[in-house]
Amino acid sequence: MNNNAIISNNAHQDNFFGELQNTRFQYFDTFPNTDKALPGWIIDYRNELHQWNGTQWINLAQNYVHPDYPLTNNPFQTDQTSGLLLLSQLLTNSSGHVIKVAGRNLTNADIVSIFLNDATQSGTYTWSSNKIKTYIENLVGQSLTGALIYQPGGYIPSGTKGSMTAPTPVTSANIKTGMVWVITSNGWVGNEPVSAGDHLIANTDNASNVPKNYQIIEKGIPDIVDATDAVKGIIQLATNNEAIAGVDTTKAMTPSSTKAALDAKIRSKTLEIGDGLSTSFTITHDWDTQNVDYICYRIADNRKINVSCMPVSKNKVQIDVLAPLTLNEYRITLTARLN
Repeated sequence: MNNNAIISNNAHQDNFFGELQNTRFQYFDTFPNTDKALPGWIIDYRNELHQWNGTQWINLAQNYVHPDYPLTNNPFQTDQTSGLLLLSQLLTNSSGHVIKVAGRNLTNADIVSIFLNDATQSGTYTWSSNKIKTYIENLVGQSLTGALIYQPGGYIPSGTKGSMTAPTPVTSANIKTGMVWVITSNGWVGNEPVSAGDHLIANTDNASNVPKNYQIIEKGIPDIVDATDAVKGIIQLATNNEAIAGVDTTKAMTPSSTKAALDAKIRSKTLEIGDGLSTSFTITHDWDTQNVDYICYRIADNRKINVSCMPVSKNKVQIDVLAPLTLNEYRITLTARLN
């Protein structure tokens, strides 16, 4: 059996460079005598391998063959393009082999059964929207006892004496005791006149548009209006520029804007004159006007003194006296009103 590098061991095994390639076992049509046989002897008995275990022959040829049970209409054999396919049935035979597979799409009922449970309150389940709505309305209903429940949107009263429009509740489907609306315009609630800012309070459930079922609370303060020279009210403050312009008749001035207006309209400058030699003094004011007034006092006795004051330009005046003044003998104040 030698064939190039193939080594045969007693013509039963072929080895190629140490790699076992073929093994042959002795063939029998009948089981051989086992009087001197050792456990582990393997023979080919009618084309099936058998092994002697010391007491009996063990058939090694009973190879497992997986049975073929073809599945028809298997929903998992094709791609799922929409929804979520759930395994709904897995059927096996008595040998444990699968013979049927079925599936169905996930439904809202499946989700509800997993997550929703209106019968319990826990950290595992949640409630349906109907359950939550009922729960909140019950809480609101309980809070109405002895409490005022503000209703957004306000209340528009009837324009006709003796009639009433029914208010619209926002926090409940029905009017309940304690609901309160702010009246948004003048009008009537039955025979009671009401004005904007008054409050309408329900004193019974399902009050509808029956005036006796409501309490009216007047706002108790005058209407807030813009202030005029005859009526108290709200007034807006003027800016510095508006105060300087002096044309706005609806805004008020603050000390700051008043100062800005005076600074912009009136100029004033005070200084002391006299150097022991001079009888003429030039004073620079930089007010760009020749309409300058003055007042002069002798500092020693605060006596008012008449001097000559003449503008020499729009930014300077000249003060003249008859005799030289001692050092800082006079105090003179220049003023000017600008347009």
